[in-house]
Amino acid sequence: DVHIIGKDILWFHTVIWPCILMSAGLPLPKTVFAHGFVNDKDGKKMSKSVGNTVDPHDMLDTFDIDSFRWYLCKEAPYGGELSFSEESMRDMHNADLVKTLGNLVQRATKLCGKYCDGVIPDVPSPDPPVLEFLAVRKAYISEMEVFALEKGAEVAIQACRDINGYLTQEEPWKLKGEEFAEKRQVVVRATLEAVYAVAHLLLPFIPKGASEIFKKMNTPPKSLCDIDPSLRNLTAGTKIDVGDILYAVSQSEEEKKLSKAEASKNKKASYEEAQRLKKEKKAKEIAASKAAAQKGNAASDQPAFTKIDIRVGQITKVWHHPEADKLFCEEIDVGEEGGPRQIASGLREHYSLEDMQDRKVLVVCNLKAAKIVGFSSNGMVLAAKSDDGKKVELVSPPADAPVGERVFIEGLTGEALSSTQVKKKKIWDSVSKGLKTGENGVATWDGKEIMTSAGVCSASSLVGAPIS
Repeated sequence: DVHIIGKDILWFHTVIWPCILMSAGLPLPKTVFAHGFVNDKDGKKMSKSVGNTVDPHDMLDTFDIDSFRWYLCKEAPYGGELSFSEESMRDMHNADLVKTLGNLVQRATKLCGKYCDGVIPDVPSPDPPVLEFLAVRKAYISEMEVFALEKGAEVAIQACRDINGYLTQEEPWKLKGEEFAEKRQVVVRATLEAVYAVAHLLLPFIPKGASEIFKKMNTPPKSLCDIDPSLRNLTAGTKIDVGDILYAVSQSEEEKKLSKAEASKNKKASYEEAQRLKKEKKAKEIAASKAAAQKGNAASDQPAFTKIDIRVGQITKVWHHPEADKLFCEEIDVGEEGGPRQIASGLREHYSLEDMQDRKVLVVCNLKAAKIVGFSSNGMVLAAKSDDGKKVELVSPPADAPVGERVFIEGLTGEALSSTQVKKKKIWDSVSKGLKTGENGVATWDGKEIMTSAGVCSASSLVGAPIS
């Protein structure tokens, strides 16, 4: 029914060719679609003599076939011409296929594994729905039926952006506790259902990636018109596979060289900075140790709690320890000129990366640095722990507590000792025995509330739990 041709042979194929078909008694095309030329990046016609041609095979050696198809369909205006640019194709690949679609699929499948045991949960639909799929499908079909491929592609990728927006807005990773278990599963299933439906819109453009989505969801595609617009197309109990990412970030040769050079430069600078900080820290410890020795026993009646340096810290960076399943590695700002401290904490069974990022915590700062599964940890993050060890809650300062402020107990004063003195005199062993949560989860030492200038520090729900 459709005859697709280049614009330079339009007259022949709308006059001469139909006459030939009529004389042979063959049916005529109902539509003739004439497309424009693919020009070079400056809009000039490609020519071997000029030397501005682009070999599609060379492009396919560099880019995924889906990326090539997506760019040609989405970049070219309806019936117009395309100024082909490798840089534009790379930007579109990274923006649409990697950051928008790829990240969405990876997030949704991982959340299913975390909150739904890796299967489609049997839960109701959200109200309002993630997408008004009936309207999305109608807009998509209306564009595709008139061969406006770039507009059809935009409808599909905009739907992906809307699903990403829904997931970011709902934030299931912030819904803690069993009372929110069903709510988390509602969000996860709604996201997966929407991704499955939108994958049908992407199938003509990126068949490889769309097919991989159907495989991850262990559910084959349907006819577009057979998709339930209420987004209930997946069967409860169906296994969801996380698998590999759909698309990798594409870099030009210059970007790759720059990345390697920057990595080498940063590594060298980081090493030099680390050595400088190490020397400074050592010098401060020696000075503090001498000062403590000069004081002798003058401070023998100083309350033990005041000998420990506990400060308000904020986690600026967090990642999984590469070799220990239960450990986070963190960089925590405690207000020091040398920058954030690196600290390891065994909280992965109780918190996610999203929970930890940018969180304010209490940090014990004058403990000796220790190697924990190969990671140099320079401090301790305080948390309350239930008697059976199954529940662990971070002890948090008030949200507006200043980063770097040293916590205190009203009526108790004294300077913190150096890490050398704390270890030698076993100060932390003594102090930690008196740390526990009191009424409403408030952190206490020997029954006295631990404070900041903004108020008390506390765990979210544990009462009478030891803090360490």
